[in-house]
Amino acid sequence: MTFAGASRFDNSPLLESERPTHVRYVVLAFLCVLSFLTYFDRICIMSVQADIQRDLHINDFQMGWIFSAFWLAYAIFEIPGGWLGERFGSRGTLTRIVLAWSACTALTGAAGGFISLLCWRFLFGAGEAGAYPNIARVQSRWLPAQSQGRASGTLWLVARWGGAASPLLFGWLLMGFGSHAFRSGVAGIAALHGLASMPAWRLGFWACGLAGIAWVILFYPFFRDDPAAKRSVNAAELQLIRSGAPDREDRAQHAAPRDRRVWKALFSSGDLWALCFFYVFGSFGWSFFVSWVPKYLKAQGVDYSHSHLMSGLPLFCGGVACLVGGWVSDYIVRRTGRLRLGRAVLPVAGRIVAAGAVFGLRYVHSAHYAVALMCLTMMAYDFGQGASWAAIIDIGGAHCGLAAGLVNTVGNLGGNVAQPIIGALIFNHFGWPTLFAVYAMTYLLSGAMWLFIHPDREFFPGRGGEC
Repeated sequence: MTFAGASRFDNSPLLESERPTHVRYVVLAFLCVLSFLTYFDRICIMSVQADIQRDLHINDFQMGWIFSAFWLAYAIFEIPGGWLGERFGSRGTLTRIVLAWSACTALTGAAGGFISLLCWRFLFGAGEAGAYPNIARVQSRWLPAQSQGRASGTLWLVARWGGAASPLLFGWLLMGFGSHAFRSGVAGIAALHGLASMPAWRLGFWACGLAGIAWVILFYPFFRDDPAAKRSVNAAELQLIRSGAPDREDRAQHAAPRDRRVWKALFSSGDLWALCFFYVFGSFGWSFFVSWVPKYLKAQGVDYSHSHLMSGLPLFCGGVACLVGGWVSDYIVRRTGRLRLGRAVLPVAGRIVAAGAVFGLRYVHSAHYAVALMCLTMMAYDFGQGASWAAIIDIGGAHCGLAAGLVNTVGNLGGNVAQPIIGALIFNHFGWPTLFAVYAMTYLLSGAMWLFIHPDREFFPGRGGEC
């Protein structure tokens, strides 16, 4: 059975004998914290790139490779990470992912030069890969189909806020580690006296690694892959969770990810490949906000030590747009019954506005005007993020983890991996105005991909012997 249009959002009558429990909201909270940590840990390096380049004698071009190393590994291992979740369950897979990336975040602080830092960032990307495919898998199994846009918007809100808060919170953390009180305190402790002479940025990465471990300690005992296996989920909540897509689990069991038909359908889906290139072009411009913003603000006269708030503000604004856009997407679907319209209109309109705003950066010569345009760019871009992520889940169906893995792999290879290196070459040889013109072009190409995306068609709708 394939769900299309508004039928996917029809609710079955809930059990009248009891109110639904709210365990799904606790699961969503765990996903939100995880989404926050993914962006916090990957972006904190941006705020200390000047310190790292000075201490490790790394130039801009090498720093571009270091930024790209994370995204390259992240892209390569996205599909395997999604497959592991489909094969062995998201509970164990997410635990492995978070422990691995937390260890590599800490080891970033132990880098001794360009090669070691490049290796740790590559391994960090490999460790974090699969997080969002498994988030999508958990989301599809624990949340009702009619709220996927809102849930996606919420997840991306906290992701963007994780990125926005990273420069500021990491900066405060470094101030604490660099303070006289901390230095003198650890100097008097025999086992810790070596920390007194350590650069603050190293200690900051070590501390960040502990946050992911704390998440695992709370998540693993609580979570179950199947809501029905969680004793605190009552029958009414289970019925609500499964409303709109009641046979998804059954189809997943009849068509395991090792089934050749699933893989063939995955790699031959025109809708998924259009989504891939939607993210390829979009992420090329977006990755500027997690790589070169402090460098650009430096060119506008803002020192690195005073750019933390300015660097994080566009991502903060983007997070708000993610939440609002996700709600608007679900509202349009409910009101019109047209799934494609509800998923497409916000990403397309957002990319057009983002292109105009980022192109306008060519003509500003004030840091404050530049930040305002960057905020507008990010808000427009992210206004469609909840709808786009929900579209991956719509098209992915029972195998949304694999679908998200494919989209993230191609999207990051074409966008985030290439941009830091290409971006450094462009602004060093042709200037910032040329780079912003390139970003505007890629945003428009990204929006055009929705001509070929149909979220009301699952890439593998078959059940049992059907294809």
